[in-house]
Amino acid sequence: MKTLNRTQLKYIAICAMVCDHVAWGFVDFFSPLGQIMHIIGRFTLPIMCFFIAEGFRHTSSVREYIKRMALFWVVTILPFYLFFHEIYEYRQNIIFDLLLGLLMLAVLENAFLKCWQKILLGAGLFVVSAFVGGWVIMPILYILVFYYVKSFKKQVLWFCGLTVFLEVFLIVAILLNNIWHFSHYDWVWYDKLYFLGFMLPLILLKNYNGEKGKSILGRYFFYLFYPAHFLVLAGIKVVLSGCSMQELYVFLHVIAVLICLGILMLVLWAKPSRGQSGTLLLASAGCIYTFGFLVEITSGNTGGFYAATLMQYFGECLLMIGFTLFVAEMCRKEVPAFIYAGEILCGILVIWMLLTTRENHIFYTYIGINEEGPFPRLVLEYGWGFGAFVVYMGIVCVGCFVCCIIAGIKSKGVERKRILCTAIAIVCPWIPNFVRSTGITGGYEVPCFGIMGAMILVGMALTRYGYFDSIALAGENALSHGQEGIMVIDNCNRITYYNKRMEELFENLTLRQNVYKNEVLSDIFVGKRKTLEQKGQMYEVRIEPLKEGGYIQGYMIWMLDITEHHQMLMQISDLAHKDALTGVYNRRYFVTLLEEYLKEGGGGSLFMIDINHFKQVNDRFGHQAGDEMLEKFGEVLLNLNEEFISCRMGGDEFCLFYKDAIDTKELEALAEKISVDFQNKIAGERYTGITTISVGIARILEASDRDFEKLYSNADKALYVAKNRSKNNCYIL
Repeated sequence: MKTLNRTQLKYIAICAMVCDHVAWGFVDFFSPLGQIMHIIGRFTLPIMCFFIAEGFRHTSSVREYIKRMALFWVVTILPFYLFFHEIYEYRQNIIFDLLLGLLMLAVLENAFLKCWQKILLGAGLFVVSAFVGGWVIMPILYILVFYYVKSFKKQVLWFCGLTVFLEVFLIVAILLNNIWHFSHYDWVWYDKLYFLGFMLPLILLKNYNGEKGKSILGRYFFYLFYPAHFLVLAGIKVVLSGCSMQELYVFLHVIAVLICLGILMLVLWAKPSRGQSGTLLLASAGCIYTFGFLVEITSGNTGGFYAATLMQYFGECLLMIGFTLFVAEMCRKEVPAFIYAGEILCGILVIWMLLTTRENHIFYTYIGINEEGPFPRLVLEYGWGFGAFVVYMGIVCVGCFVCCIIAGIKSKGVERKRILCTAIAIVCPWIPNFVRSTGITGGYEVPCFGIMGAMILVGMALTRYGYFDSIALAGENALSHGQEGIMVIDNCNRITYYNKRMEELFENLTLRQNVYKNEVLSDIFVGKRKTLEQKGQMYEVRIEPLKEGGYIQGYMIWMLDITEHHQMLMQISDLAHKDALTGVYNRRYFVTLLEEYLKEGGGGSLFMIDINHFKQVNDRFGHQAGDEMLEKFGEVLLNLNEEFISCRMGGDEFCLFYKDAIDTKELEALAEKISVDFQNKIAGERYTGITTISVGIARILEASDRDFEKLYSNADKALYVAKNRSKNNCYIL
């Protein structure tokens, strides 16, 4: 019986992962405890590979899935290496391996790539995995097995076969390495037997019930937990091994870099909004600056210090532009273009002064290294260029701060909280300088903590106080809940967006789907359909090109609900074309239809039908009874199929045209059917047995008969003969 949901399996994978990493950091590898912990750790990879395949199968956007995984991998790089140091050398963590597997599925499932392109890209991913991945090739193969092998029994066979093959390959390679020494790894043949533990979680996956499960820790728990647990374990290692001042200093700044990267991920993950551009610039600037400072405090030579300084000032220049953009959006102010141009020009001048500082000494008059203290530090003597840059930053920050204060006074509620966060964020980068001037830090710079504080406050302004995507989300909600169906198609004919109404109209829609794979959408896209009837509603179809920069970038399909309008037109059409009492066509429209049909060379027979003794019914039972009789006869004619065109010529006289029929027996059978159906309709009425019908039929036997006046005249003559013979008769001319 299946009992494990997705959330439970992921928590099992997380616990196994922590167990494995604790063993790597603190337990002897060859000890029984170490081997047991590493075997438990093998539960993680298969479960994660399984859910990568499941995620790809059910995701609404492969591009967003890949982007999320790529950002996740970037954030985990520093914590991973901070914990493992030299153990993994240049190889990457498990997130990178999962990303390669996800890219492999994206390549193989791409409908626009040719076979040779898929082979080339797939081979490239295997090469990257072999030389850079943490788990060589195996995660990609595991993911392919879980995605392409349909039955779980076959998945187990393939999975176990690949795992055993890997184990045998490694044992052979280790034995050969002991002879020829082609690898620097000094393993013994039983070194990697714990890899067989990869097969154990298959038992758990067999009990997967396909349900999502409820996560009390949130959907992004794993994304946060993975890098965080590396930092915690690295901190424990530092404490146990003895922590120097430099190591603590570096460790704290690594955390600052990660926080800035986390804010950047938050912004990139969000759906587009008007405030996103400024936030992206701020987060990017914070990442560049903090990374530059991290390079500075870990470098041991003047060249490294100089390169790090360039990164820091480049980040600060971007930070000023980012603050201006962000404050303008938060305070809803229009900033003239010349201000941004001035900020860009100032940034270029600062970088130029730094690049040429050794020749002209404008920014720094002296750059040196102070070897005293726990680790080397930069010694700088500032020139007038540095003073001008500080003044420039001060002007920008003061201007932004004043703008926030003015806007904050005029605002209220949550908007005031957003602006308050923004104002404090502007002040944050300056606080470390004041702290340093007090001597508390012993002369060491801590500017990254000011940047980190600014990034956190920016994140609060956009997330906690509900600004993120407020405009874009409102627009998207309006589109999603509107009455019109909306679909966006790019210039490669792929669907990039559709709202809920479009999803209701067309089943099995997916993003990135080629529009030509849906027959109806294909007809709409090429202009074959201008209207569409779906689920009892009538829609008008419109296609509009989406232009940018003078070029068509895609198309938007609108499905406008015209049901009410269509029904009104149909009612108007009925009034114009049909007899109000009986519902069959009126004389004028019938003649028009028949003349067009005859001009096109159509054949058949014209029935002229007269209700006998109709005047007696009117005289004895009144005109209301006569109208009822006419209505019932109209129902008889309307019940015939599409091969018949019927009309009321006037009074109690009706016409019926039978397409492509001239056989005498067939025509007589139809006349008999109409007579019987009519009698059945009026059975039980007051006038039952009083009235019958007479039918005259004129056939189109030669080309000269395809004239309405002649055909009508012949049918009238036939009716005259039928009425004279008896009052319930049929005559064919």
